[in-house]
Amino acid sequence: MKKVIVKLMTVIMVSSFFLCATWSPCQAGKDSLVYAINTKISSLDRYATTIPVLINLWYLIGDPLLTQDPKDLKPAPWLITEWKQIDPVTWEFKLRPGVLFHSGNEFTAESVRFTVMDVILDPARKSPNVGSFNWVKTIEVIDKHSFRIVCRNPYPVVLYRLAELTPYDPEHFKALGWEQASANPVGTGPYKMKAFLRDQKVDLVANEKYWHKGLPHIKNVTFKVVPEISTRIAELRAGSVDLIQTLEPDKTDQVTSDPNLKVVSGPISRFMFWQFDASGRAGETPVTNIKVRKAIGHAIDRAAIIKNMLKGYGDLSDVPCSRLLFGYDQTAKGDFTYDPVKAKALLAEAGYPNGLEIDLWQYDGQANLLNQAAMGYLQDVGIKVRLRDYIGNIGQMITLRNTGKITGIACYNWGTSGVFDADALLSAWFKKGDPKNYNPDDELDQWLSEANQTTDQNKRRELFSKVQKKIVQEAYWLPMYDYHQVLGAKKNLEIQVEPYELVLLQKARWTD
Repeated sequence: MKKVIVKLMTVIMVSSFFLCATWSPCQAGKDSLVYAINTKISSLDRYATTIPVLINLWYLIGDPLLTQDPKDLKPAPWLITEWKQIDPVTWEFKLRPGVLFHSGNEFTAESVRFTVMDVILDPARKSPNVGSFNWVKTIEVIDKHSFRIVCRNPYPVVLYRLAELTPYDPEHFKALGWEQASANPVGTGPYKMKAFLRDQKVDLVANEKYWHKGLPHIKNVTFKVVPEISTRIAELRAGSVDLIQTLEPDKTDQVTSDPNLKVVSGPISRFMFWQFDASGRAGETPVTNIKVRKAIGHAIDRAAIIKNMLKGYGDLSDVPCSRLLFGYDQTAKGDFTYDPVKAKALLAEAGYPNGLEIDLWQYDGQANLLNQAAMGYLQDVGIKVRLRDYIGNIGQMITLRNTGKITGIACYNWGTSGVFDADALLSAWFKKGDPKNYNPDDELDQWLSEANQTTDQNKRRELFSKVQKKIVQEAYWLPMYDYHQVLGAKKNLEIQVEPYELVLLQKARWTD
């Protein structure tokens, strides 16, 4: 009987060895990574939304046409290998041959034309990404691996915009139809779609035919939706997730106190600011008076908030532009020095010697740390704040913003993804006709239009400088800080924050 048991145990041990030698739960934590995100994913259609987490997902499923050189953040070859400018409005590109979509279809110039012209720019699709590509007049396919883009006008950030584009497979859409193809996405990227549970999780598996050899390092990746930060931290500490998104700075101690965990952070091209409704678009309020706007700037000790509330995870800025963007001008500083005496004097000059009440709108958890502290400073100079809190309801606040309903002050942050150019921030908020613009200004509109239609980089620097200086002179914005992305992770997970905010999990690896 003993011999039978010994033989049985031997069989079990050998079987277990061979099972664990393949990709299986026996190697959980080595072959897999669970990333807890804070945003629900309701659709996998990359060009039906601007939600950052879906863009991040598509940098795993797909590949951008260009990447950025990590040294200077300038566009560098990826799916596009060569390019040249033919004339002020015409660019020619060559593609990497031999790249396959997960469907098995070949990646070609038609894939690029289809994605821009038939997906993004087709009015029937109502893509929110139109503003990033409406400079394209047409795309001409030269041959299988070459194409031309003809711009409507000279456009200086062509290459940066192509670094945002992750191409679709046109044959996949023809075979399945729009709805089915969107629900079952294929790209050229390091991971393939495995399963999708709407608003709950996305499972990915390594693309064994990925053209870039050596990536990814981890075979299975799951994006798990965990909206509450406290729950994300609890799951990280319990070991049910390996990496968590958007770790709020005031909660980093809950991660660093665990010897098995760490905080991963770094500066990114996302900018935090308060936007004043200086024009009264949503109705007359005290902030239509420039002295009130300037008083608010002097009333708040922003440096103290960054140090104490944000634990230093942010870089104070007096300039209305991310310092990572081309065109940022460090001399375009507004006077926002903390001076409550001056703030009270300005309020009195504006006709509010006894203070005032104002709305403050927010939709972001980190913004709440900033705003709660700022409200205390404002209270000290006689400004009572009515907090309009839309955390968890960002879509509703965006709708209110775009329809001109955001009264008083709104706290926003804005990231520029792979576009390290001031146009991606300033034009998005100060071009006339944009629904985000609560400060229409003829000069700003003209300067931004000129900067958007010349390839003379020195001229563009001058124009962006003028824009930034006028924004602070008129106190249309109160700049707050350049964002740091903050993640919580297992200590043995090698992961880094990219300046364009994406978490490139294809580069992640377990160190033991």
